Amino acid sequence: MVRNLLRGHRTKDLWSALQLRQTLFETSQQLSTIMASEAIFLPAAGSVQFAIYPDGYDGARIIARIDEEALHKRFHAPEGQGDLVQAYALNSDSIDALAMERYRANPNEAICLHSADF
Repeated sequence: MVRNLLRGHRTKDLWSALQLRQTLFETSQQLSTIMASEAIFLPAAGSVQFAIYPDGYDGARIIARIDEEALHKRFHAPEGQGDLVQAYALNSDSIDALAMERYRANPNEAICLHSADF
């Protein structure tokens, strides 16, 4: 497609093709982030459950949660279960860091993050 556009010197079409390519690249990066996540939505708890690994992947796997309200208010997640998991995945660095901090402060306490925690 790009080769055909270059032959015709259609700058507008070339620009559109390059924009489409960039959009596809960004979308694939986001999907890779989401696919690598272990996060799932728990309707009964109204939260997204995820795992953290305080000692690396060879160590303990700790289960944590972040509630719907926090994902909507702090991370502007749209409505929908898939959107909540995606919001977690796209913001997992800051969410996981806070969950890790909570775990290290008290390893015996359940970790459930709320909007007031951010």
